[in-house]
Amino acid sequence: MKMVGCFFSVIIMAVFSVGASDMAVVQTIIEKCGIEGVTAKDVATEEDGRIVTLDLKNRDISKDGISFLPPEIGQLTGLKVLIASGNIIDSIPAEIGQLTELTRLDLASNRIVAIPSTIGNCVNLTHLDLRHNRLSVLPPEIGNCKKLFLLQLWGNKLTEVTDAITKLPVLEEIYLKDNRLTTLPVGITKMKINYIDIIGNKMCDLSPKLDAWFKKKDKRYRETQKCW
Repeated sequence: MKMVGCFFSVIIMAVFSVGASDMAVVQTIIEKCGIEGVTAKDVATEEDGRIVTLDLKNRDISKDGISFLPPEIGQLTGLKVLIASGNIIDSIPAEIGQLTELTRLDLASNRIVAIPSTIGNCVNLTHLDLRHNRLSVLPPEIGNCKKLFLLQLWGNKLTEVTDAITKLPVLEEIYLKDNRLTTLPVGITKMKINYIDIIGNKMCDLSPKLDAWFKKKDKRYRETQKCW
Protein backbone atom coordinates (compact mmCIF):
# COMPACT_ATOMS: atom_id res chain seq x y z
CA MET A 1 0.00 0.00 0.00
CA LYS A 2 2.85 2.37 0.78
CA MET A 3 4.27 1.82 -2.70
CA VAL A 4 0.88 2.58 -4.27
CA GLY A 5 0.59 5.73 -2.20
CA CYS A 6 4.06 6.83 -3.24
CA PHE A 7 3.22 6.12 -6.89
CA PHE A 8 0.15 8.38 -6.82
CA SER A 9 2.09 11.04 -4.94
CA VAL A 10 4.69 11.07 -7.72
CA ILE A 11 1.95 11.44 -10.37
CA ILE A 12 0.28 14.31 -8.50
CA MET A 13 3.62 16.06 -8.01
CA ALA A 14 4.41 15.63 -11.73
CA VAL A 15 1.07 17.15 -12.78
CA PHE A 16 1.55 20.17 -10.55
CA SER A 17 5.14 20.47 -11.70
CA VAL A 18 4.06 20.61 -15.36
CA GLY A 19 1.43 23.24 -14.56
CA ALA A 20 3.91 25.33 -12.63
CA SER A 21 6.36 25.00 -15.50
CA ASP A 22 3.78 26.18 -18.06
CA MET A 23 2.81 29.13 -15.89
CA ALA A 24 6.48 30.01 -15.51
CA VAL A 25 6.83 30.00 -19.29
CA VAL A 26 3.84 32.34 -19.63
CA GLN A 27 5.36 34.66 -17.03
CA THR A 28 8.63 34.67 -18.99
CA ILE A 29 6.72 35.55 -22.19
CA ILE A 30 4.93 38.40 -20.41
CA GLU A 31 8.20 39.79 -19.09
CA LYS A 32 10.06 39.47 -22.39
CA CYS A 33 7.23 41.20 -24.22
CA GLY A 34 7.23 44.02 -21.70
CA ILE A 35 3.55 43.60 -20.81
CA GLU A 36 2.79 45.51 -17.65
CA GLY A 37 0.00 45.19 -15.11
CA VAL A 38 -0.92 41.54 -15.78
CA THR A 39 0.15 38.18 -14.42
CA ALA A 40 0.29 34.78 -16.09
CA LYS A 41 -3.08 33.87 -14.57
CA ASP A 42 -4.64 36.99 -16.12
CA VAL A 43 -3.85 35.91 -19.68
CA ALA A 44 -3.68 32.11 -19.54
CA THR A 45 -6.18 29.32 -18.95
CA GLU A 46 -5.12 26.02 -17.49
CA GLU A 47 -6.62 22.54 -17.88
CA ASP A 48 -5.24 19.37 -16.34
CA GLY A 49 -2.06 21.16 -15.43
CA ARG A 50 -1.37 22.53 -18.94
CA ILE A 51 -1.87 25.98 -20.43
CA VAL A 52 -4.53 25.65 -23.14
CA THR A 53 -5.34 29.29 -23.96
CA LEU A 54 -3.10 32.34 -24.04
CA ASP A 55 -4.55 35.78 -24.72
CA LEU A 56 -1.91 38.42 -25.51
CA LYS A 57 -4.16 40.80 -27.46
CA ASN A 58 -3.49 44.50 -27.01
CA ARG A 59 -5.79 45.68 -24.23
CA ASP A 60 -4.88 49.36 -24.53
CA ILE A 61 -5.62 50.81 -27.98
CA SER A 62 -3.75 53.99 -27.04
CA LYS A 63 -0.52 51.95 -27.10
CA ASP A 64 1.17 49.85 -29.79
CA GLY A 65 1.17 46.63 -27.82
CA ILE A 66 3.82 43.92 -28.03
CA SER A 67 6.32 43.87 -30.91
CA PHE A 68 7.20 40.16 -31.01
CA LEU A 69 6.37 36.67 -29.77
CA PRO A 70 9.29 35.12 -27.87
CA PRO A 71 10.48 31.66 -28.97
CA GLU A 72 9.45 30.37 -25.53
CA ILE A 73 5.91 30.22 -26.95
CA GLY A 74 6.91 26.86 -28.41
CA GLN A 75 7.27 25.39 -24.92
CA LEU A 76 3.51 25.60 -24.34
CA THR A 77 2.89 22.36 -26.22
CA GLY A 78 -0.61 21.92 -24.75
CA LEU A 79 -1.79 25.27 -26.12
CA LYS A 80 -5.04 25.15 -28.12
CA VAL A 81 -5.87 28.84 -28.50
CA LEU A 82 -3.37 31.65 -29.05
CA ILE A 83 -4.57 35.23 -29.45
CA ALA A 84 -2.19 38.14 -30.04
CA SER A 85 -4.29 40.55 -32.10
CA GLY A 86 -4.02 44.34 -32.18
CA ASN A 87 -0.27 44.49 -31.57
CA ILE A 88 2.72 45.47 -33.73
CA ILE A 89 4.21 42.00 -34.18
CA ASP A 90 6.15 41.78 -37.45
CA SER A 91 7.21 38.13 -37.42
CA ILE A 92 6.17 34.77 -36.03
CA PRO A 93 8.84 32.57 -34.43
CA ALA A 94 9.53 29.20 -36.04
CA GLU A 95 8.73 27.65 -32.66
CA ILE A 96 5.04 28.16 -33.46
CA GLY A 97 5.34 24.79 -35.17
CA GLN A 98 5.79 23.10 -31.80
CA LEU A 99 2.19 23.93 -30.92
CA THR A 100 0.74 20.81 -32.50
CA GLU A 101 -2.45 20.96 -30.38
CA LEU A 102 -3.28 24.50 -31.52
CA THR A 103 -6.79 24.84 -32.98
CA ARG A 104 -7.15 28.63 -33.16
CA LEU A 105 -4.47 31.19 -33.99
CA ASP A 106 -5.51 34.86 -34.02
CA LEU A 107 -2.82 37.33 -35.08
CA ALA A 108 -5.11 39.90 -36.70
CA SER A 109 -4.11 43.56 -36.90
CA ASN A 110 -0.35 43.29 -36.58
CA ARG A 111 2.54 43.97 -38.97
CA ILE A 112 3.43 40.42 -39.91
CA VAL A 113 5.26 40.13 -43.24
CA ALA A 114 5.76 36.36 -43.41
CA ILE A 115 4.46 33.11 -41.96
CA PRO A 116 7.12 30.50 -41.07
CA SER A 117 7.02 27.16 -42.87
CA THR A 118 6.65 25.47 -39.48
CA ILE A 119 2.98 26.53 -39.49
CA GLY A 120 2.52 23.26 -41.36
CA ASN A 121 3.19 21.39 -38.12
CA CYS A 122 0.03 22.86 -36.57
CA VAL A 123 -2.02 19.97 -37.91
CA ASN A 124 -5.00 20.58 -35.59
CA LEU A 125 -5.50 24.19 -36.63
CA THR A 126 -9.12 24.94 -37.57
CA HIS A 127 -9.22 28.76 -37.41
CA LEU A 128 -6.42 31.01 -38.68
CA ASP A 129 -6.93 34.77 -38.49
CA LEU A 130 -4.27 36.92 -40.17
CA ARG A 131 -6.39 39.91 -41.13
CA HIS A 132 -4.80 43.31 -41.51
CA ASN A 133 -1.16 42.37 -41.67
CA ARG A 134 1.49 42.81 -44.39
CA LEU A 135 1.63 39.38 -45.96
CA SER A 136 2.50 39.08 -49.64
CA VAL A 137 2.59 35.27 -49.82
CA LEU A 138 1.64 32.19 -47.82
CA PRO A 139 4.02 29.28 -47.27
CA PRO A 140 3.10 26.11 -49.16
CA GLU A 141 3.26 24.23 -45.86
CA ILE A 142 -0.14 25.73 -45.05
CA GLY A 143 -1.46 22.79 -47.05
CA ASN A 144 -0.50 20.47 -44.17
CA CYS A 145 -3.16 22.03 -41.93
CA LYS A 146 -5.79 19.54 -43.06
CA LYS A 147 -8.34 20.55 -40.40
CA LEU A 148 -8.35 24.24 -41.36
CA PHE A 149 -11.95 25.37 -41.68
CA LEU A 150 -11.71 29.17 -41.58
CA LEU A 151 -8.92 31.25 -43.17
CA GLN A 152 -9.03 35.04 -42.73
CA LEU A 153 -6.55 37.00 -44.84
CA TRP A 154 -8.22 40.25 -45.79
CA GLY A 155 -6.36 43.51 -45.62
CA ASN A 156 -2.93 42.15 -46.53
CA LYS A 157 -0.65 42.57 -49.56
CA LEU A 158 -1.14 39.16 -51.11
CA THR A 159 -0.21 39.03 -54.79
CA GLU A 160 -0.81 35.31 -55.05
CA VAL A 161 -2.27 32.41 -53.11
CA THR A 162 -0.36 29.16 -53.02
CA ASP A 163 -1.80 26.07 -54.72
CA ALA A 164 -1.41 24.40 -51.33
CA ILE A 165 -4.74 25.80 -50.17
CA THR A 166 -6.43 23.40 -52.59
CA LYS A 167 -5.11 20.60 -50.35
CA LEU A 168 -7.26 21.76 -47.43
CA PRO A 169 -10.15 19.28 -47.51
CA VAL A 170 -12.47 20.93 -44.96
CA LEU A 171 -11.83 24.61 -45.76
CA GLU A 172 -15.26 26.25 -46.01
CA GLU A 173 -14.62 29.98 -45.54
CA ILE A 174 -11.79 32.07 -46.96
CA TYR A 175 -11.58 35.85 -46.73
CA LEU A 176 -9.30 37.57 -49.27
CA LYS A 177 -10.81 41.04 -49.36
CA ASP A 178 -8.53 44.02 -50.04
CA ASN A 179 -5.40 42.30 -51.27
CA ARG A 180 -3.57 42.52 -54.61
CA LEU A 181 -4.66 39.27 -56.19
CA THR A 182 -5.11 38.90 -59.93
CA THR A 183 -6.08 35.23 -59.86
CA LEU A 184 -6.42 32.15 -57.65
CA PRO A 185 -5.37 28.51 -58.10
CA VAL A 186 -7.84 26.92 -60.50
CA GLY A 187 -8.06 23.95 -58.14
CA ILE A 188 -10.17 26.08 -55.83
CA THR A 189 -13.13 25.39 -58.12
CA LYS A 190 -13.15 21.77 -56.90
CA MET A 191 -13.25 22.71 -53.22
CA LYS A 192 -16.34 22.73 -51.01
CA ILE A 193 -16.02 26.40 -50.12
CA ASN A 194 -19.27 27.89 -48.85
CA TYR A 195 -18.07 31.48 -48.65
CA ILE A 196 -15.28 33.42 -50.31
CA ASP A 197 -14.73 37.18 -50.16
CA ILE A 198 -12.53 38.70 -52.90
CA ILE A 199 -13.75 42.31 -52.88
CA GLY A 200 -11.08 44.92 -53.57
CA ASN A 201 -8.63 42.78 -55.55
CA LYS A 202 -7.60 42.91 -59.23
CA MET A 203 -9.22 39.77 -60.59
CA CYS A 204 -10.15 41.31 -63.90
CA ASP A 205 -9.08 38.69 -66.43
CA LEU A 206 -9.63 35.25 -64.93
CA SER A 207 -9.56 31.96 -66.78
CA PRO A 208 -13.00 30.83 -68.06
CA LYS A 209 -13.16 28.15 -65.36
CA LEU A 210 -12.46 30.54 -62.51
CA ASP A 211 -14.74 33.18 -63.99
CA ALA A 212 -17.64 30.73 -64.17
CA TRP A 213 -16.99 29.54 -60.62
CA PHE A 214 -16.94 33.06 -59.21
CA LYS A 215 -20.14 33.95 -61.07
CA LYS A 216 -21.85 31.09 -59.26
CA LYS A 217 -20.70 32.59 -55.99
CA ASP A 218 -21.50 36.19 -57.01
CA LYS A 219 -22.53 37.01 -60.57
CA ARG A 220 -21.46 40.63 -60.04
CA TYR A 221 -18.05 39.85 -58.56
CA ARG A 222 -16.23 41.83 -61.27
CA GLU A 223 -17.88 45.03 -60.10
CA THR A 224 -16.00 44.74 -56.81
CA GLN A 225 -12.56 44.44 -58.44
CA LYS A 226 -10.07 47.23 -59.05
CA CYS A 227 -10.00 46.93 -62.82
CA TRP A 228 -8.80 50.41 -63.67
